[in-house]
Amino acid sequence: MFSPQRPWSYWRTERPLVREMSLGRGTSLALPIHFHTEDQISLVLAGCRFFNFMGESVPVFARQAIRIPAGIPHSSRDCGDETLCINLYNHPGFYQDPSDIAALLRDIVNEDPISIVQHPFILTAKLLTILPGDPSRVIDHARSHNMSREGYSRRFRRHYGISPQNAQILSKLNTAKILLRDGHNLADTAFAAGFSDQSHLGRLFRRTFGTTPRCYQKGT
Repeated sequence: MFSPQRPWSYWRTERPLVREMSLGRGTSLALPIHFHTEDQISLVLAGCRFFNFMGESVPVFARQAIRIPAGIPHSSRDCGDETLCINLYNHPGFYQDPSDIAALLRDIVNEDPISIVQHPFILTAKLLTILPGDPSRVIDHARSHNMSREGYSRRFRRHYGISPQNAQILSKLNTAKILLRDGHNLADTAFAAGFSDQSHLGRLFRRTFGTTPRCYQKGT
């Protein structure tokens, strides 16, 4: 069931290299900047979506697909009511070649993409180095690079398009996704991922991934 409040639906697969999938429909698919611990393959089934990388907007039209490697910050938006998009979140480093991506989509989605969009930025982008659950403070990272907090933050934003503080929040959200997939309850997940409470986790999770933690865990 799709709704403006919950436009994305997630579910797990039994394939060892495909950790999960998601499906989104309609005009509420826009997601703010985020990144994944998995490689994302997005196939637009109808309409179009725009993926934004460091100010570069990359359109992906119906029956086109795009691969976004793990650790690349990006945002996205749709272009109309008819937009329908399916995402695969794969173990990093697999299904990189366009022919392998096309074969995977034919096998899982039963759709043959007409092309795999390969934007130069994606091929040369710097991957985020803050790992999920990294507890270090920004000042600690700055000191490890012999830089001031402000200087480190500026360089980080130039490289990745987001602040280190935002990157750490997104890392916590990715940690929460892993814990929820592993069956942890919401309270334990919020605490272990570093959020103040379930409500704090829920607000940020829904804003970033387009669904609630509970629905994500249930695969609905």
